[in-house]
Amino acid sequence: MMAKLETKVVDHKGWIYERKLDGYRAIGYTGKDAKLISRNGIDFSAKYDKVIDELKLINQDAILDGELVIEDKKGQSRFQDIQHYEGDSANLILKYYVFDLLNLKEHDLRGLELVKRKKLLQTLIEPLNSKTIIYNTHMEGNGGDLFKKAQSLGWEGIIGKDEESTYHSGKRSDRWLKFKARNSQEAIICGYTAPSGSRKYFGALVLGIREGSNIRYIGNCGTGFNDIGLKELYEKLRPLEMDEKPFKEKAHQITKVTWLRPELVCEVWYAEWTADGHLRQAVFKGLRTDKDMENVIMETPEKQMADEETIAFGRTKLKVTHLNKIFWKQEGITKGELIRYYQHMADWIVPYLKDKPISMRRQPNGIEDAGFFQKDVDVEHLPAWIKTEPLHSESNDKDINYIIGKDAATLLYMVNLGCIEINPWLSSYKKPDNPEFVVIDLDPHDVPFTEAVEAALKTKEIFDRMHLDVFIKTSGSKGLHIYCYLGAKYDYDFVKMFAEYTANLIHQKLPDTTSVERSPAKRKNKIYIDFLQNRRGQTVACPYSVRPKPGATVSAPLHWHEVNDELQLSNYTIYNMPDRVKKIQDPWKNLTSKPGDLKKALGLIKGK
Repeated sequence: MMAKLETKVVDHKGWIYERKLDGYRAIGYTGKDAKLISRNGIDFSAKYDKVIDELKLINQDAILDGELVIEDKKGQSRFQDIQHYEGDSANLILKYYVFDLLNLKEHDLRGLELVKRKKLLQTLIEPLNSKTIIYNTHMEGNGGDLFKKAQSLGWEGIIGKDEESTYHSGKRSDRWLKFKARNSQEAIICGYTAPSGSRKYFGALVLGIREGSNIRYIGNCGTGFNDIGLKELYEKLRPLEMDEKPFKEKAHQITKVTWLRPELVCEVWYAEWTADGHLRQAVFKGLRTDKDMENVIMETPEKQMADEETIAFGRTKLKVTHLNKIFWKQEGITKGELIRYYQHMADWIVPYLKDKPISMRRQPNGIEDAGFFQKDVDVEHLPAWIKTEPLHSESNDKDINYIIGKDAATLLYMVNLGCIEINPWLSSYKKPDNPEFVVIDLDPHDVPFTEAVEAALKTKEIFDRMHLDVFIKTSGSKGLHIYCYLGAKYDYDFVKMFAEYTANLIHQKLPDTTSVERSPAKRKNKIYIDFLQNRRGQTVACPYSVRPKPGATVSAPLHWHEVNDELQLSNYTIYNMPDRVKKIQDPWKNLTSKPGDLKKALGLIKGK
């Protein structure tokens, strides 16, 4: 969980205030399997083995949240000391300040109020009498006084927290606020200039930040280095050299630049942001190996408080609004965070929307709003770059103008209308009567999810016997979706017939746990094998779509080896999906490589 930046300290009633630490944030696991993991998943255990030894002394299994810092004899810390840590010395000592408790004895405590978590943490840590693992104390109220103390002692700043706040992993919440005694900003190192005078190695770093899927230039940083630091950093920069500039705009006052792959993140001190969005008087603070480049954005209170912004997609401009509106009240997730998720995931989602009519379910007030469905759109009031297509509706006996999936701008346009989930047809507007997929929807009702897993594996077994490749994803709601690519060879009537036949085969194999009955009353405590999605105009939540469910779960494509008794839908959310797609091979990479031959498949299964 992360804190939002604020400028003015306000003594909120019911808030506590802590020292803001200047080091590496790390999650600590206690007991014999002790480990330390950074915010971006780096294992710190080997480097900070002194802390690991102390964590092993805690005989209760727990998960701690805290910060690794290096302090001198006066208790002062500098970020560059933790960055260059080689082991304790006479003057510099490693400490792990812990300030939150996320799990104790396999009980998830994140839904507990902060003050209760801190009391449990204090009870766990203080009996150690450790000089390495230290409970980070707080004061109730009086944030203004603590901030003055922070300024006088040269602290990084202070953190204010709502004492009743629950813990939301990976989320930046306004129930945790940070107040910096000195301005700092994370930045992506995009290049370096040539040295001049007596300076060796390089002159200044060329810096950028993320804006959507692009990187924007924010200025240079040429001070804050010593000779040793210059050499060490230069050795890290050299392997990243490339010919292409990593951002589009001109980097003013830059000559003779060596451009770099935008992978390294640093942190700099600065005086202020200029009107054109550049850092004034940037001073190098240190490398941030514990943070991902994708999360490096402009961090100012004004930026975070803005309720609308304009996103550029080349020449296409989209204004998104009401970004601070809470869409998930329990989790505190805003519409802006939903939009940022879809913005980050657009490259993964758009291929599944291409040329598909979209049935929009709009929930402009968040997941507790039942919302409304919209298929027919008013073409005259749409931006010119939105593609629509009239398709005949038998139920309405008229043509309906559907939005057609086309690109990231279209996706974000729909999300801005309040579409939490994205629901495309199974067929394209070009061949609306011929689905590209047959889908088996496994919908469990009041049964253990392991039974849905069993049904999915049985479904794959049956498709394997028919020599048909199938791909699986979580629904993001309750069940599992299994897809087989057809290449639009068959009409909906035939595909629905095939799906119904297959559903009955599955049910015959698992009669005690599955049902093909449409009536909910007749399929209590069963997994409904829904084949009726395979009809013209029906929709299925697209891969990587968010669902309006607690925890902001996502419809996640899976590898078949992940479909086992450990599978939980809650493990796939807007918090971790962007990282997942970067770290694993695409489970659906070969989805459309070989269209299935349903007629041959029926012959094979009936022959057996």
